[in-house]
Amino acid sequence: MEVLNGPKAAWMNHTNTNPTFVLLAGGKSVRMGEDKGLIPIHQNSNFLSRSFKKLNVFSKSIFVSLREEQTDLYANHIPKTSFILDKDLPIEGPLKGILSSYLYLKENNLSNDFIYFLPIDIPFIKLRTIKRLLDVYHTQTTPIQGIFYKSNSGLEPLCGIYSSALLSEWTKAIFQDKNPEFSLQKRIRNMKPEPIILNLPSNEEHNFRNINSKKDL
Repeated sequence: MEVLNGPKAAWMNHTNTNPTFVLLAGGKSVRMGEDKGLIPIHQNSNFLSRSFKKLNVFSKSIFVSLREEQTDLYANHIPKTSFILDKDLPIEGPLKGILSSYLYLKENNLSNDFIYFLPIDIPFIKLRTIKRLLDVYHTQTTPIQGIFYKSNSGLEPLCGIYSSALLSEWTKAIFQDKNPEFSLQKRIRNMKPEPIILNLPSNEEHNFRNINSKKDL
């Protein structure tokens, strides 16, 4: 995989498109004990609203990937037009949310050349961390499969850019494979051509952390 050092890759271009973002919020939040997206951070703020505010800097095309049973709660916070519900696919985990999102956007003529995914549980992520992936994408002169970060914890597949062409291939394959691969890390490592992997700057690691329980806040 091609690895670029974070500081060198940062702020290459001004991002002037309207990318499609999808917040992955369909996890079970077992360790948190309640839906992560609605956990309060400060007064009048939660994981969901904080993430939306940051992504609005870059785009107005923001969606949230959910399970059916989450819709009533989330409808109190965002328009239902932003919802993408899991489809009946023979897969589980984040991959199900990613491919369900791709299919929904395609079916509703909302698809772009790529989809930028972020997990709902990294509400403290820096704007520059989000923007860097977009900037690197817009410097590419040939089609790419995806762009992702590598942190001290390893490959970070839930915050990344996935090409629509790649997601189309994956969707077709899951109906043909008897035992489809659920692991996004393994899928990314097996991408051909190889994706772009950026080293996450050490001074952004703390804000990039996943908030899995209330003690992490």
